[in-house]
Amino acid sequence: MPGYEFGRLNAVTEFKEFPGEIGCCPTVREMVRTALREHRRIVDDAELAVSELFGNACRHTRSGEPGGTLAVSVSALVTGLAVVSVTDQGPRSADLAAGRHPLPEVKPMDPDALGWRGLHLVAEVTDDWGHTPTDEGGLTVWALFESPAFTPANLLR
Repeated sequence: MPGYEFGRLNAVTEFKEFPGEIGCCPTVREMVRTALREHRRIVDDAELAVSELFGNACRHTRSGEPGGTLAVSVSALVTGLAVVSVTDQGPRSADLAAGRHPLPEVKPMDPDALGWRGLHLVAEVTDDWGHTPTDEGGLTVWALFESPAFTPANLLR
């Protein structure tokens, strides 16, 4: 697993491209679980969040169309701060043709609706989340976690 050392702060960074297919979700979750194995208190929430973000990108972006891809990254510091992100290839072809550039947002929840709860879950299990446009017209949706598993005393060892 790639890692970088900044003084006494070790960083773990994983990056991989996947086909934009919902069937890749188990492999994406395993990537997150492996990268965050030292961050036990956040690993389940990070897995849930990346699964929702990956699934949303497969369903709602051009990455989910035939031949599309998604990039997933996991970054973690020994301090407990971790970020998972999913980068797509931009809006679906039909949205582009209609001049729409939909962005991820938490919408009011209809208790009778089937689905549309993914970003509500992401908002609940993360310390923060958001999105950043890419230079290529896509979007990186990220989720931030702060693990209480590490304390300043641990860093002084």
